[in-house]
Amino acid sequence: MSRTALLLIAFLAALSGVGQEAEAQKKLVVIDAGHGGVDPGARGPTGVLEKRVALQVANRLAAALRADPALEVRLTRTSDNLIPLAQRPLLANRWREELGPDTPALFISIHANAHDSRSVRGLETYFLSEALTEDARRVAALENSAQRFEPVSNEDDLSFILNDLRQNHYLRESSDVAATIQERLRRIHAGPSRGVKHAGFVVLEGSLMPAVLVELGFITNPEEERLLSSADYQRRVVEGLVAAVDAFFAN
Repeated sequence: MSRTALLLIAFLAALSGVGQEAEAQKKLVVIDAGHGGVDPGARGPTGVLEKRVALQVANRLAAALRADPALEVRLTRTSDNLIPLAQRPLLANRWREELGPDTPALFISIHANAHDSRSVRGLETYFLSEALTEDARRVAALENSAQRFEPVSNEDDLSFILNDLRQNHYLRESSDVAATIQERLRRIHAGPSRGVKHAGFVVLEGSLMPAVLVELGFITNPEEERLLSSADYQRRVVEGLVAAVDAFFAN
């Protein structure tokens, strides 16, 4: 066989290898079910717990996304146990590192909102940034209150600053995916769309990938409590989230 033919074979093999490598690279979706274990989260008028709704939706979403062979799907919790807030993004970072630091990735934290007034209802999606409204600060405080069930963190100031600088790199993407999720879910949510907001959620701090927190409705509102615990509504939520994830990676 001539040298030219050998070089051509080697070139075609290299092209084939590149194609296989690109095809083999998976995209990572980390699904975080809020609260868990001794931390019930918010409670509805009839006793529906946020931690259970969050886990149900997270498990449904994971099953739906795993139908796509191009996606690697991980859950920060798969049962009714407590995972400290600060550990959840660290798990996501570790899983991304295992797949390769350049792996496209997304972190979605699932929650249900709460308010002192049972008449308040609606859907909202958050990304990590300084809160600009009292209501955004209220929601962040509500979700961050889970820390009272956790051991004291020993993270030093330097680690916090470095994580903050790294995460700022993903701020625009986090904002974009939050807008996509809000747009998809408002089509199936009967209540008002409360929009995309930002606040200081501990569960989003330090995630080295775009990261959002979704409040699927107010569990303290009787109508939305029924919705959140409905299998049909959960399936429709999952369909909206899957469409949002697909749109995010497509872009």
